[in-house]
Amino acid sequence: MKKTVAVLGVILIAVPVFAEQDDGSVTFWKKTKVSGTFDLNYNYNLNRPTTTAVQVAAGTAATNGYRTFDANSNTFNISLVEIALENSPTDWATFRTDLDFGRDVQAYHSFGLSGAAATAGVATDIFDLQQAYLALKAENVGNGLTFKLGKFVTMHGAEVIEASANRNASRGLLFNYAIPFAHTGIMASYPFSDMVALDLGVVNGWNNVLDNNNGKSVHAMFTIKPTEKVTWYLGGTVGPEATARDGLITALLDTTVVYAPLEAWTFTLNYDLGRVQPVTGVTSGGMPDWQGFAAYADWKTADTYGFTLRTEYFDDDVGNLAPLTGAVASGKLFEGTLTSHWYLADGLDLRFEFRHDQGNNTSFLKGNGTSKKFQDTIGSQLVYAF
Repeated sequence: MKKTVAVLGVILIAVPVFAEQDDGSVTFWKKTKVSGTFDLNYNYNLNRPTTTAVQVAAGTAATNGYRTFDANSNTFNISLVEIALENSPTDWATFRTDLDFGRDVQAYHSFGLSGAAATAGVATDIFDLQQAYLALKAENVGNGLTFKLGKFVTMHGAEVIEASANRNASRGLLFNYAIPFAHTGIMASYPFSDMVALDLGVVNGWNNVLDNNNGKSVHAMFTIKPTEKVTWYLGGTVGPEATARDGLITALLDTTVVYAPLEAWTFTLNYDLGRVQPVTGVTSGGMPDWQGFAAYADWKTADTYGFTLRTEYFDDDVGNLAPLTGAVASGKLFEGTLTSHWYLADGLDLRFEFRHDQGNNTSFLKGNGTSKKFQDTIGSQLVYAF
C-alpha cells in the first residue's frame, strides 16, 4: 500500500509540471483523457474443489484448474479497477499511464516493479503499473513515424487484460499461457499504406521491467488490412528469456485474423507457436515448444444483448501449464465457452457464462480430494468501462 500511495503521489505531483499555466490555473486536465474499467465477477465450479491449507495461508480460495484471472471458485471477486490517463502536452508527444488495482494484478504483474512476477496466481501484489509510456510522433517522416518508450502491453493475442475489451468473461488458454502480457523498452510504428503497418522494437523480454539477463528481445507485429472487413495481425517476439542465461532463446510466432462480414457478426482466429532452446545436459530431444489455436464467433444485435462462442486447443511441452496441487499437469487442454451479454447501459455489460475444460490427464480437482479429466464452470460478470 505504501508503494501504491508513493506512485500515485509522484504522478499527481509531476504531471502538472508539463502543463502550461492559463490564468493561474493548471491546464493539465484540459489536455488529459481519462478512461477506466471496473470488473466484478463470480463463478462456480461444478467439481466443487475444496480450499487447501496452502491456499488459506496465501489468502486464496478453491482453485479452478488452469485458470489464472478467474482462478478462485465460489468467490465474488473485484478483479480489476483501472484508471488510465492519456495527456498530450503537444501535438507530437503523448504520455499514458494505466493504474491497475485488484486480484487480476496477481496474474500479470511484471517482474521488477515490486519483487517477483506472478506465478500461478500466487503473487501478493494488488497494484500494477500496467502501462507507462511516452509516444513521440514524427509526422514529417514518410507516412508518419511514432516511437513508444516505456512499459506497454503486448501486441500479441486476441484477448487483452481488461475484461471490458474482451468478449468472454473468462480469459482463454492462449492468453493465459501462450503469450506475454507486457513489455518494457522502445517500439517504432510506421504505416506503409492504409493496408500495411509495422510495429518493431527492442524490449527487456516477457513481463519484466527489470531484465533477468543481459540480452534483449525483439518484439514485432505486421498489421495487414486487405479490405474493410478483414484485418490480419502477424508478429512475434524472440530473445533470451531464461534467468541469467543470455544464450537460451525463446521464440514466439503469433497470428490473428479478424473478419467482420456484417455489423452484428465478428469472427476471430488466433494461433500461437512458441519454442524454447533447451539447456544442454538438462533437456534433450530437440527444442520444446507450445502451440495453441483459438476461434471466436461474436454476435451482437442492436444495443441490448449478444452472444460469444470461444473454442481453444493448447498443447504444451515446456511446462507453461502449472500443475495443480496433488494432481498431474495436463500437457493438452481443450476448452469451449459460451457467454451471453446484456447491455444494461452505455459501457455497462452483464455477462453469464458456461465453460467446459477438458485435459488429457486427470488434473482437475474435485471436492473429495480426487481429480478428473474435465471441469465445468458457471460464471457471471459485471463490467463497466468509461
